[in-house]
Amino acid sequence: MIAKENIENIVNQWIKSSECFLVEVKSAPSKVTVFIDKPAGVTLAECSSLNRFIFDALEADNVWETHELEVSSPGMDQPLRVYQQYLRRIGREVRIITTEGRELKGKLKSANEIGIELLELISRKENKKKVISEELRLLNYENIKETKLILSFKN
Repeated sequence: MIAKENIENIVNQWIKSSECFLVEVKSAPSKVTVFIDKPAGVTLAECSSLNRFIFDALEADNVWETHELEVSSPGMDQPLRVYQQYLRRIGREVRIITTEGRELKGKLKSANEIGIELLELISRKENKKKVISEELRLLNYENIKETKLILSFKN
């Protein structure tokens, strides 16, 4: 298996000359998967360029005889993993699972290196009527287990 740290170092060399950022490297016994992104969205050409860069960097080690390499952007259904992904999703609806197991839903208002602001939508019943209120929550990344976009196809 190829060391994740080795791949991350190679990706970070390539990233220096682009707007892209590393989201995640997965290394399995026969496959290496690299996820990158950028504020405007990563292109197929960028994924292809990074794929060639990694392939060339490790070709002398003959690792590609036993490993497959995949470079892509994370899918819309994948959890947000790094701060820059949160920045890109400001204004979008998200579902957060906290480290305590609570589920929060709301609009991502802001993000910085420490955490996020979430405008949480809270629904409750009052006199048999559904009442929805909003509450601004500050969450540190260390208290977030998972954040996913809520995909909506409404206009």
